Amino acid sequence: MVLDSPSFTIGEEQPKIAATLPFIATLAADLELNLMVVDVGCRWGFADAWSVFGSNVTLIGFDPDAAECEHLQNTYRGSGNILFIPKALGNSEGKKQLFLTAERACSSLYQPDPLITNSMPHLGCAKLAGETEIDVTTMDIWAASAGIGDLDFIKLDTQGSELGVLEGAENCLKSVRALQIEVEFNPIYVGQPLFGDIDSFLRQRGFVLWQLSNLCHYTSWPNKSAFKYRDVQIFDGRIVSTSRQGGQLFWADAYYVRKEVALVEETQNWQGCIRDACIASVLGFRDLAGCLLEQALNRAPSNVIPKINKALTKYYSILA
Repeated sequence: MVLDSPSFTIGEEQPKIAATLPFIATLAADLELNLMVVDVGCRWGFADAWSVFGSNVTLIGFDPDAAECEHLQNTYRGSGNILFIPKALGNSEGKKQLFLTAERACSSLYQPDPLITNSMPHLGCAKLAGETEIDVTTMDIWAASAGIGDLDFIKLDTQGSELGVLEGAENCLKSVRALQIEVEFNPIYVGQPLFGDIDSFLRQRGFVLWQLSNLCHYTSWPNKSAFKYRDVQIFDGRIVSTSRQGGQLFWADAYYVRKEVALVEETQNWQGCIRDACIASVLGFRDLAGCLLEQALNRAPSNVIPKINKALTKYYSILA
C-alpha cells in the first residue's frame, strides 16, 4: 500500500543494510549456505539488504504488471541470481479480474471499497480506475513447474489477496522460515481477508507473529487527526516513549517466524540456525540473529566453530 504521494511509499521502505549484516553474509559464503527468497508484489524491487549475500541468495519476484517486471529485470541486470516473473499468484489457477487503481501499486484481485476510498482522502490512491482479466497461478504450481526447491523467506504485498497466495503455497510453506506480509486490520477492498484470517492460517502451520511495523492510520478528516499524544512501547520491561496521532488503524507489515525460531529451540541443527540468523539480520532483528548464532556455535562441529566465533565476535563488537 502506498500513501497518496507516489514519491513516499511506506510499505516499500527498504530495510537498511545493518553494520552487522556483512559478518553474517561472510559466514554464509564461507559455509556455502544459499538462500531462496520470493517476493510476491515486487514492485520497486527487493530490499537492498539481500544484496550483501551476493551469489549466495536467489531472489524471485512476482508482479502482474509485465512492464514493471521488465523494468526491474533491466535494473537488476548483472546483479546475480535475480528473476522477475510477470504473473499474479493466488489460491488456484485460472483467469481472474485485476482491479486497477489510481495508483497502480494499489491494484488488487479484490475490488476497492468506494465507501472507504471516497471518504478517506489519503486512501484515494486505491480508487478504482479500471479492470482487466489476468492469468493467475499458485506458488506451488509455479515452484513445481520451475523445479524450485526449498524456499527460505517469502514477502507478500498483494493488496488484500495475501491469504489466497498463502493458500496456494501449502507445499512451499513447509520449508519457509520467516515471512513479511502486508496485513489489513480494517478492509480497504470488498471482501478481503484481514489480519486475523492470515494470523490464524499461519499459526496452524507453525508460525508465530514476531513484530508489526509501519502501522498506518486514516480518517475522513485528516486535518483533525494531526494532534499528538503520548504512547509507549515496552521491550523486555524497558519503556520507550513515543508519540501518536489520530486515525483508524488500517494496515501494517507483519513479520512471522517459525515457532522454533522464536523460541530458539534446541531441535534445530547448526546450519538451520545460521540460515535463520541470515534472514533475521536482513529484517533488522539483531537480537534474534545473535541468539541464533550462539545456538549455532553450541551445536556446530569443531571445524566450523572458529568461523562462527569470528562472525559472533565482530557481530557483538558492532553492537557494543
